[in-house]
Amino acid sequence: MQYVGVMDGELVAHTGIIPFPMHKGVRRVHRFVVLPDYQGIGIGMKFIDKVAQMIRERGERLNLTTTTPALKHALIKDPRWSLARYGRAELNRKSAKEAQYVSGIAASSSMNRVTYSFYYEPK
Repeated sequence: MQYVGVMDGELVAHTGIIPFPMHKGVRRVHRFVVLPDYQGIGIGMKFIDKVAQMIRERGERLNLTTTTPALKHALIKDPRWSLARYGRAELNRKSAKEAQYVSGIAASSSMNRVTYSFYYEPK
């Protein structure tokens, strides 16, 4: 599913929502983009909250994982989003060995940066 945010006739935000693999009834944010001119003023949070509400109304949960400090801080402050996990992902030995054979996978994996995973869970 694709969602767009429009303000005064201008496209300001976009997100793609996909099924969360092996988690029945859970969707996850695949991409979440707010155009630079509209970042930092709360539009992104209003947009993603509305998308999350629509998904929740369908009886599904929504997961959002980010490395972006500003988004992490906004989500932590919002009582409708709960922090489920944070830290670096670790590859097991087998995965690490397999990653050597696929160009860029090891370098681009989340084991190289801290990620924060949230669920939309309004009280």
